Amino acid sequence: MDARHLLIVFTLVTHSLTTSMWWAAGSWMGLSRHAAKHWMLSSLCYGLGLLLTLTVEWQRSAAPWLLAGVLMVLGAASLRRGMQAFLKLRRTDAELTAVALSCIVGCLGVFLPLGWGVPGMTLCCLAMCWLLGRTAQECYRPLRQEFMPGTAIAHTVLMLTGLAVFAGTALTLAWPQGAWPWLLGSPTQLHHMLMLGSLTMSILSSFVLGYVVVMRLVRRLEHLSHHDGLTGLLNRRAIEAHLDREVQRMQRFDEPFSVLLLDIDHFKRINDRLGHAAGDAVLASVAQTLQAQAREVDRVARYGGEEFCVVLPHTLHEGALQAAERLRQAVSEVRIPWGDDTVSVTISTGLVCVDAPAETLSMLLRRADEALYEAKAAGRNQVVSAPPFRQVA
Repeated sequence: MDARHLLIVFTLVTHSLTTSMWWAAGSWMGLSRHAAKHWMLSSLCYGLGLLLTLTVEWQRSAAPWLLAGVLMVLGAASLRRGMQAFLKLRRTDAELTAVALSCIVGCLGVFLPLGWGVPGMTLCCLAMCWLLGRTAQECYRPLRQEFMPGTAIAHTVLMLTGLAVFAGTALTLAWPQGAWPWLLGSPTQLHHMLMLGSLTMSILSSFVLGYVVVMRLVRRLEHLSHHDGLTGLLNRRAIEAHLDREVQRMQRFDEPFSVLLLDIDHFKRINDRLGHAAGDAVLASVAQTLQAQAREVDRVARYGGEEFCVVLPHTLHEGALQAAERLRQAVSEVRIPWGDDTVSVTISTGLVCVDAPAETLSMLLRRADEALYEAKAAGRNQVVSAPPFRQVA
């Protein structure tokens, strides 16, 4: 088996795997479905284009090479469209369509009937340069912002390397008599090296795309594991972990903080009278209000059911009491439209100021819960502060 046959087998295997991978990712796993569809098409076009150039000699027929060039352009256009969908960039459908149609019409409608293989391949190479360059340009900043800088650099280097390869090919086709340094070997060796380089870049590109998809999935799962699905706030596990860190900071550096435990008054009546959908709307509205009124350093969480927890770092009793009253007032002014009705709610709040290093997490939560119970027993829609912590001898 010679080098060409090995490249054919390698191309079949690798692009069958990458095409199947993106099909499975979009169809079964639901990972960036719209982007995966374009990347699947890109891998398929690249694979078919490379196979055409490997199975037919240039001197025998220019038709497969022109078709391969068109397929490569379609693959690059699909790659760019997939990146736009994945990164939520501005769509450039008109530009992509214009580039693709110019190659299809020019190569298959004009150059092929005239037997002009070289101009057609040159056109395709220039189109590839444009598409790869534009992809690198518009994706660098979004990739850098969402992922590590190394990911953005790796993607950009791959795109620019591909641009350089196709630019060199275009120069060779347009001026074959030029003393280009890559023409030192035989045409067969050059062809095999070019195909091997293209395969390597295609594989590395699929690896980078797969990496960014998996990283986004991991971050999404991590977000879901720490946030409440309905309100978008931190969940109980996340806020208790944050509280534990605040307790440790208090014990080590004597940095006081305060905790508010809030409960929506008569929430069960809303569910019984208007249904659970209305209750969900109330929870979401109250959560949005609490988050909007909290400081940037504060942490707001849905503690469970209709209960919320707010952690106020570096806040003593007076500041915490003002914050609790501000939150209570803001919630009481909220009006939630529901059908022909309007729902308004109030909250009861238990406040605890943590300024004793000996107090543990379970102790402060018990004090906050007792203060909340007192607020509800005293008539609701009010803030009750827990008495100062006293360590039992």
